[in-house]
Amino acid sequence: MKLENGNAPVQMILQQLLHLTKYQAIHLLEHFDLNPGQAGILFTLSHRGNLTQRELAARIGITPPSMTVALRKMEEKGYVIKQPDELDQRKIRIHLTEKGTGCIDDMKKVFRQIEEIMFRGFLPEEKLLLRRFLLQMEENILKSKEMDGMDMNCIISRMYPQDKEE
Repeated sequence: MKLENGNAPVQMILQQLLHLTKYQAIHLLEHFDLNPGQAGILFTLSHRGNLTQRELAARIGITPPSMTVALRKMEEKGYVIKQPDELDQRKIRIHLTEKGTGCIDDMKKVFRQIEEIMFRGFLPEEKLLLRRFLLQMEENILKSKEMDGMDMNCIISRMYPQDKEE
């Protein structure tokens, strides 16, 4: 179902675009036996290093129980391993395996492919302008009185109150 974009509110267009890109990412990531959230976990670990489960959940913007499920599946598939922290044995750090590290470049190609499709017919200046607009919209929402003092963790926990903290 395609929206009549001429009359649709921007929020509806953005929501539909999110659904379309998520579907496309799911389809293209099937090759890796990963979903988009799990791909985000791999990218975060590759950029931020070995994080604890709670740190990783906060960076990704999901609840710790949801992270537990995702990491269990990724560990079973051989993408990550859990190891005790060298300095504090009470903490468990999540590490990329060789398989996890190896698929990062391939996944980057997948996401570039999605962007190429999305930006077909755009001039470079238009892409930069759209990015600036989207970042400004994000900043405006985060600065609104409804979001005052909230971070992504807080927002996620309010959106999904049925998930309990670990």
